[in-house]
Amino acid sequence: MQTQRINITLPQDLAAELRRSIPDRSRSKFIANALREKLAKSNLAEQLSKSAEAQKEIIKEIQEDFKYADQEVINKLP
Repeated sequence: MQTQRINITLPQDLAAELRRSIPDRSRSKFIANALREKLAKSNLAEQLSKSAEAQKEIIKEIQEDFKYADQEVINKLP
């Protein structure tokens, strides 16, 4: 796997916690894994949102298809 060196800026307290918690030679791997997790969750949220929008349209179509059947049942109610 190819790698690329980047320069990022972190809040001072977060950078200090990273240095305290993660050994020198493991920080890049730790950050890469954290980014993968966060990006996957972000993509999932986006996909769920798109799916919900699509379902709204499908539900509208179903309601339109059944509106006459629903009205028939309502008319037969006492």
